[in-house]
Amino acid sequence: MIKRLKRILLATAAGLVVFAAGMWVLVRVLDEGMPRYQGQPLYYWVQQANSPDAAASHQAEVVLSATILPRLTETMFHDTNDSHLRLALIEQLNTLPGVNIYSTTAYGRRAAAAQQLGQAGPRAKTAIPDLIKALNGKDPAPRPFAAFALGQIHSEPETIIPLLMHLIDDPQDGVPESAVGGLGQFGGLATPAVPKLLQLLKAPDKDMRHAAIIALEQIAPEEAAKAGH
Repeated sequence: MIKRLKRILLATAAGLVVFAAGMWVLVRVLDEGMPRYQGQPLYYWVQQANSPDAAASHQAEVVLSATILPRLTETMFHDTNDSHLRLALIEQLNTLPGVNIYSTTAYGRRAAAAQQLGQAGPRAKTAIPDLIKALNGKDPAPRPFAAFALGQIHSEPETIIPLLMHLIDDPQDGVPESAVGGLGQFGGLATPAVPKLLQLLKAPDKDMRHAAIIALEQIAPEEAAKAGH
């Protein structure tokens, strides 16, 4: 009887170990986590590109231009499919104690791709036409992030600044504020936008007023001070 009980306990313990291992593997497979490229996140490659080590900088430049930027662009335009089974499974597993699987829908992944293009900074200059295409497109997911990304990339001011000024009147939620934020990234180059930004200080929307204040401080600090900010 005792031996039989021991066998049952051992079998139960083994089953729990197998179950736990299976759950761990399942969670790892389903969890998207932070996007990685050759095992490293985007910020690693951006830092490496700025490295004084010529070899490391060159390698990072190659990874950014040949792998990361094309992948982000592809995601921004073409990541449209979600597995309903996968999403349902994640939702159920996240109700279990200690389980927290990070996952986003295709909408969120397209938005995040535009955001990451901006985080690549000036080295994403080649992505400018695609970001403009996204802004002119009908997909609402990447548009706010594309507007701000154009400011972060900080290139082609003669084209981008007028575009961002035009987007201040865009009807989609989030796009005008992001366009204002993008203008702020250009600093003094965006001086033509100052009159429009001063008008926005009286906007009824507090998020827009906040965005305008920050942009003014970046573009024309003296004008911001005169306006009491």
